[in-house]
Amino acid sequence: MLAGSADDRVTAIWAEIRTKLARWFFFGVTIAVMPIFANALSALSRSTDTSYENLVGRGELLLVSAGIAAAGVGELFARQETKLKTPRLMLVGAGLLLVCLSSYWFADIASAIQLKQSLDNNAIAAGSTVLFGCTLGTSGCSIIVSEIK
Repeated sequence: MLAGSADDRVTAIWAEIRTKLARWFFFGVTIAVMPIFANALSALSRSTDTSYENLVGRGELLLVSAGIAAAGVGELFARQETKLKTPRLMLVGAGLLLVCLSSYWFADIASAIQLKQSLDNNAIAAGSTVLFGCTLGTSGCSIIVSEIK
């Protein structure tokens, strides 16, 4: 294989990865967090509390995280590539763990709200933000690895 053609192939792969990441971010992540932004706008127009804890302190970000993590796992399952088997396995495992953890925690929060039990909205906001960050990293890496042929 000629050096020029290998460089062209690498350039083409990175172009595909950038396009896929942009599509994932703008049409996956941004649209997924849109209800939280809408909640913030609603709170602003009603002059109610717009603190971060008030906006995501009931687990809303956990639902978003579960959806994004599941999409990342789906990207890896959509390809039947033999390269990078170990990283793919690790990303699938991490993605599934994030889906389960986010879903369980949201279900627990919803149950506590229904039973009128007290919750620490600050802890929920902080913890769900950490899970969201982990989900973005894992899902973004899944998008990248799914394009490596």
